[in-house]
Amino acid sequence: MKHLMSRDSTAREVVPPKEVLSPTLDDEMVVTISKEGSPLSRFKDDIWDYSATSTSMKTINFRTKVESVLSDKGENKFENETLSNAVKFLKTIAVHWVGVVGGCSMSKLNGDLVAMANLISYCVVNGVQFKKIFSTPNAIEFLIRRGSSDKQIGILLAKVQRFTDTAVALGNSWFWRELTPSVEFLNRLKRFRQQFPETGDTFQTLLIPSKIYQNLLKSTIEDLDLFVEKKDAINFLFQMRTLARDKAVSLDRKLGASPLTSNQAARVRVQWNKLARDDGRVAAALKELCDVGISKSESWAGITENLGRWQFRCAILIAAFTGMRKGELLSIPLNGLKTLSTDSGDIPVFWSSTTKLEDSGVPRFTKWVTSSVVESAFEVARIITNGALSWSDDRAVVDANEQDIPLFLSVEYGKKGKPHPRFRYTATSFNGGCAFGDMYKDERQITNEDVEEISWFLYGENVPNCIRVGKTWPLTFHQFRRSMAVYAAASGRVSYPVLKAQLKHISMIMTAYYSNCSSRAINILGNGLEVKGLRAEWAEAKARAEADDLFHLLENGLPLAGSAGKKLRSQQAKRELPRFLESRKTTKQAVKNGKIRYRPTLVGGCMSVKPCNKGAGVLASACVSCEDAVFLPGSKIALEQTKEFYEMQLAGDIPKRARQEYELNVRKINIFLQNLIESTEVS
Repeated sequence: MKHLMSRDSTAREVVPPKEVLSPTLDDEMVVTISKEGSPLSRFKDDIWDYSATSTSMKTINFRTKVESVLSDKGENKFENETLSNAVKFLKTIAVHWVGVVGGCSMSKLNGDLVAMANLISYCVVNGVQFKKIFSTPNAIEFLIRRGSSDKQIGILLAKVQRFTDTAVALGNSWFWRELTPSVEFLNRLKRFRQQFPETGDTFQTLLIPSKIYQNLLKSTIEDLDLFVEKKDAINFLFQMRTLARDKAVSLDRKLGASPLTSNQAARVRVQWNKLARDDGRVAAALKELCDVGISKSESWAGITENLGRWQFRCAILIAAFTGMRKGELLSIPLNGLKTLSTDSGDIPVFWSSTTKLEDSGVPRFTKWVTSSVVESAFEVARIITNGALSWSDDRAVVDANEQDIPLFLSVEYGKKGKPHPRFRYTATSFNGGCAFGDMYKDERQITNEDVEEISWFLYGENVPNCIRVGKTWPLTFHQFRRSMAVYAAASGRVSYPVLKAQLKHISMIMTAYYSNCSSRAINILGNGLEVKGLRAEWAEAKARAEADDLFHLLENGLPLAGSAGKKLRSQQAKRELPRFLESRKTTKQAVKNGKIRYRPTLVGGCMSVKPCNKGAGVLASACVSCEDAVFLPGSKIALEQTKEFYEMQLAGDIPKRARQEYELNVRKINIFLQNLIESTEVS
């Protein structure tokens, strides 16, 4: 029972209280604690603080969740006691829910509570007892009416489903027994979940077109080289700012480091303006940095306003040449760039931590191989962080261990904000003013060539509407990771095991997924005439092999099952096959043009011209209901092996939802096997 409803998360940020839950929850019960073990939040609080464990969201405001729903209904007409009771019930559900799931991430818990806040608010509006929350089907319509999109409604309904499943499964618990859902509620929930599915069509992270990718990296490298070239002027201004700060706070600086007071900040500005006026070197340095674009203006504010964008450039380059995720970038310490000595020479590596190598999301300190080109990014990031440690607050940091300082220190919050889980100080978030925004708009301008390249890469389908000539490429951080995987695989110089280690994947399947369609990508690591020739030969050989497989399939006379298999045989019998299947030559050209494909699978073959996202390379059940699957008589063995896998899993202790899914797959396979055997025997 302890595994019921457990959900693997990036990190187990939220943990249940150690106290044994009783029918009456004490208002003073501690629900969150600090890293030192002291109480952070108690049950009576409307806002619970999870800053000791959460790397993203820090707090959950229960009252706001309820009031935001009721605001549409005229919040002021409800008595304060009624609202307080609703908030208390939401907090009670939160405590018991976290206890059931055994710990979960803040984002999951927040979404769960949003779903419950909608149902609780329905109870408030209609005077329904809170313990009847799953017994009034109209509450579901109430939730649906407030949904902003079909996708959001589907997600919220799925969360309600998990709560009702728990209430049914834990019927022997005093708390969940009182919340047992009614048959009418469950039936209506089931009907609406079919109308609003939890997940819709999703697309893999986009590959950055080769020209945009290369131009963007070229400009980033040139900009960072310029920053390094001007580092003497930058460091000089940082030293002068530190001097102005020290003069301003010398009379009333506290014994311990602390943020500047408003009076101290005003005196710092006076001292700085005096330095800029009296010392010609300061004015000259400010003008020099403004003229080359490092600073927005010839002022201290012009410099600090731009530092976040320079950190962003550093992150772009490191992400492109390591494949690191954003969270891994923010976990790089100030001394995070090292070298490894090998027979081929010294290799630069970044040291950081990742939560992706363990199923439980436990952080692991590890390394990413990179290129010497990122040394400028590392140097720029260090200059900014060391400067902020020197001139921010009322004193410089001089004795800190670099291992305890983030490479991407938040210039705004640095020493006074909430620290990153791995460091003493706050790391930047790369959000808000540091978003891509108008950065590198010229380099990201989409051309006809870019659209054609992405269309070819995606087999001509699923090209997002935002990818249009003249628009700006919708760049995201994760695209650098995806692009590195594809372009590395396309080069032929990087093996899948090496790529798996670099991307920090648990399974090789995920690495193959990331580098999917790499054979259709431009080889930016070497695109000379000889490489183009090899790529042309490879495309020719691949098309010829698939054309041969298709003709063999049509000529062997074997019975074909599966949607695509039956359709192929039906077209053949009626003499309605596409004209490009009339000869191997035309078929080969059709394969090269992306009009048709045929690839061997565990059950026979696949005719999808798009990449498979159903996991068919792992378990044969993914092909059972696929419209592009071709089943051969030998498919029976693969299906029976998959069925045995599911049956072994069902014999163990697994979550209810997984059990339902596996049982459904077994039934599908049984039905399909009967049809498959019948079609084989008839022939």
